[in-house]
Amino acid sequence: MNNIYKMYGILPNDLMRFVENRVKNRDRKALLQSIRLEKYLRTTDFEKLDTSKYPVCYITKATWDYPLFHMYFIVNMLDNILFCLSNKYKPVIQFENSKKINLWEQFLEQPYFVSQKDKKYQCDELDASLSWPLNPTKEEISKFSKLYQTFVKPNEQTQKYFDNEYENLIKGKRVLGVLCRGTDYTANKPKNHPIQPEADAVIALVKEKLDELKCEWIYLATEEEKIVKKFEKAFPGKILVNKRKYYDKFHTIRENQGENARISWVHFERENDNFYKSLEYFSSVNLLSKCTALIAGNCGGSRTALYLNNNCYEYSYLFDLGVY
Repeated sequence: MNNIYKMYGILPNDLMRFVENRVKNRDRKALLQSIRLEKYLRTTDFEKLDTSKYPVCYITKATWDYPLFHMYFIVNMLDNILFCLSNKYKPVIQFENSKKINLWEQFLEQPYFVSQKDKKYQCDELDASLSWPLNPTKEEISKFSKLYQTFVKPNEQTQKYFDNEYENLIKGKRVLGVLCRGTDYTANKPKNHPIQPEADAVIALVKEKLDELKCEWIYLATEEEKIVKKFEKAFPGKILVNKRKYYDKFHTIRENQGENARISWVHFERENDNFYKSLEYFSSVNLLSKCTALIAGNCGGSRTALYLNNNCYEYSYLFDLGVY
């Protein structure tokens, strides 16, 4: 192990954290690749990185099919982007799901501009990923925020939608952002994912912190209307929510179709439903990242808010209740 430390310049504590989170089902080659990516991330200034002579790498595969755009998809693609850059390739995301939709281009700009003169390759096997922490420290938030600040750039249409919701809901206000998950996460209890707090526990902490943080408003991100109503009862006149559909009928679907039901199985009678479900979700996470402070269950959305915020919250708290 000492040779690994010397080769990659990684601290033992970082390596042990990585081993605890990711090593069990990975071979030694993948482990060393991932450590190399960790070092590359820590030591690279992406703003100064000259990719003008890098050949283009088309990223055409992902870990899952991803029927909808969500935060784990972003993480998956950021891993691929970093892998390409660390091997001196310029990444372009051309992954399409089974519906032939490039989820990245639906909402985000490509990482780099590609000219006709660039040499181009297709990258099907990207055998490395970062060690994304379940409970990121401030130092880890700063490190991973580098990727979000550089590469997670909303396209013009998405940014316009984000700006409109921000200006109408929270601009100029002191707002405590709250994320409270329900539906398939709390019903299915996915193995090795963080346990989500009960709504009553979140409400209790919000009551404790609201005056202390001098926040007049609460922005609530949740996919269940019954949770919204519970918060509105606890904090009358203080709850802000973005424009979105709620997914309470997931529970009926689960009763009829079994314990493997997913939130993506919930559909609404509108054109481009999957697009708007993804946009509403992404905008909700973006709004959380703009709040004065954050209290949330630990999930992909709340961790993304931390990375987008880049340690600018006056206070942040993710419930640490272990894993399912």
